This record gives sequence, C-alpha cells and structure tokens, in this order.
Amino acid sequence: MEYSKEDLMEAKKQIWGVGENMGTEESKKIWEENAQFWDNAMGDESNEFHREVVRPKVTELLSPNPADYILDIACGNGNYSSY
Repeated sequence: MEYSKEDLMEAKKQIWGVGENMGTEESKKIWEENAQFWDNAMGDESNEFHREVVRPKVTELLSPNPADYILDIACGNGNYSSY
C-alpha cells in the first residue's frame, strides 16, 4: 500500500509531537494509534528506501559478525532484528 507524502508527514507529526510538550503516556497513546499505519507503510520487509539504502549502509557501518548481538531499541519496525 502506498501512502502520500502528506500522510507520512502527518503521522510523523503525531508520533513526534511536533509543536507539543507531551508526557510519556500521551506519547505512548499516539504511538499506539499510529503503529498499524507504520506497519502497513513499511511492510513485512521494510520499504524500498530502507532495504536499498539505509539497511546496507547501517550493516556496513556496524559490520556485524554472526556471533554479535545487536540491541534494536526504537529503530522502527524491527528492521535489524535478524542480527
């Protein structure tokens, strides 16, 4: 499913609380309300930009070995959880 740039920007504003000073509970509520949107936008294998640009460069920078552990905290939809 494709989303317009405006849809993505509105979702980002809601999640990041642009222009607001919100607390943890409000932030969590907004994140939960938008989670399905981001899961759909990213898909099971992430989006093309992330697959083709971001993931290869992050992998190159981290240079993970098979025995390494990487803690994926607040990195989106778990794109690095395979490591």
